[in-house]
Amino acid sequence: MPSEMETSVKAEAAEGDPGRTLQRAIENRSARVGVVGLGFVGLPLAVELGKVGFQVTGIDTSQEKVDGLEAGASDVMGVSAFEVAGLKAVGKLGATTDYGVVSELDVVVVCVPTPLNKTRDPDVSFILHAFAQIRDRLHPGQLLVLESTTYPGTTQEVVLPML
Repeated sequence: MPSEMETSVKAEAAEGDPGRTLQRAIENRSARVGVVGLGFVGLPLAVELGKVGFQVTGIDTSQEKVDGLEAGASDVMGVSAFEVAGLKAVGKLGATTDYGVVSELDVVVVCVPTPLNKTRDPDVSFILHAFAQIRDRLHPGQLLVLESTTYPGTTQEVVLPML
């Protein structure tokens, strides 16, 4: 049975204010959060979000990484298997290779690698791939965050036009 807070948030959504609805969902930790890229930035972020009460779904292109997380393991220094397994056990952390889950999420944080190319510029191809997968699954009121290390203007000049 939905709580009074969840009922209130759904009523706001029906009234057509997706920004306020998202704000309330974040405040009361009912927002569903996705973290794209489960490496040394994404996995710690997903774990910390789970610890404070968010339901987190990690998305990664590596089936091996996803299988490990689903089994309660961690391959990132500083993130213990104990933490991952504990969050899995209480339903606060899951992982998949399927970007289809983006349509069910309220917040999506992209933490994909940006290795330097030959000219020492960030290779944004992983960012482009992630947002190409996200683009067709967006919905009103959804918050997208680019957390990957890249040059100033990437969000405005590269990501926004493709969305």
